[in-house]
Amino acid sequence: MMSIRRTALIGLCTATALACALPGTAASAAAPSADVQQTVLSWDSAAARIGLAGSLWEPEKTAGRSRTGRLVVIAGNLALASGAVVAGDTSASVRYGSSRRGFRISEKWASTGWAAAPILSTSMAKVRTVSVPLGLPAAKVLLTADVFANCFPQSSTRRPRPVPARFRCTRADVLRTGGVLMMTARPASGVSSPGETTVVVQSTGLTFDQLVSIARSLQQVAGSAADGAGSAQMIGMCRQMVEGRMSPAQADAFATAYGYTTRVGSVDGVGQAVTADYRPDRFTLSTVADAVTSCTYG
Repeated sequence: MMSIRRTALIGLCTATALACALPGTAASAAAPSADVQQTVLSWDSAAARIGLAGSLWEPEKTAGRSRTGRLVVIAGNLALASGAVVAGDTSASVRYGSSRRGFRISEKWASTGWAAAPILSTSMAKVRTVSVPLGLPAAKVLLTADVFANCFPQSSTRRPRPVPARFRCTRADVLRTGGVLMMTARPASGVSSPGETTVVVQSTGLTFDQLVSIARSLQQVAGSAADGAGSAQMIGMCRQMVEGRMSPAQADAFATAYGYTTRVGSVDGVGQAVTADYRPDRFTLSTVADAVTSCTYG
């Protein structure tokens, strides 16, 4: 069972922005205060390790490329209010195929910064905007995505130049120089499927059509409470309960708004009678003078 106590808290940090750095397709270093930093075997597990307030999207079409290695999941400093996520950093990324012929997909909750931002080429220029229908046939939502290629010439010995606003790459440049697709994915209905997700797909050796096909095949995964004990979201919620000196009633309302439950295990240092069953969606609180002083989960 994991625990958050007032004496060991760290402050909330502001969301980081999508980085444009030197040419490359790898992910940047993790945020220094990540609450969760691990590798997992599936997109469902990646979503669960971040939390239930948002979701990730798994590509069903991968241009014939298999996933290489585990997904890297990094998240931390999540702050939540009024049923939404208002701050923090998240990311999940993995490569399909090789660095010469394949793609890397990186995602984050759209309301957060990047815990590990994709590194984008200074040669990146826009090709065009495309439509992307997502969801089941009976409930689709039509979105848009911007497609880029790394075709703008840059000197290897001089400081990179800004890409002119009207400069455009071609569809053929996606295969020739590498492509990037950026979009914000969202479910057809927010009632049953939470959140919006920033998606960045960086390709090498793939065509424009293959890159777009990957985006159009995305299927939402939201993880499950059974895999989510100790997620970045639960850690952040525990932190808020303790730092905010919430009463048990306030903490319970806060947890319920995000699909969790609470119980009080200790009052003014006196242990309460509680069951020993395992509930990954439950917080156990300790209180002093009617304020939460510690919070456990799992």
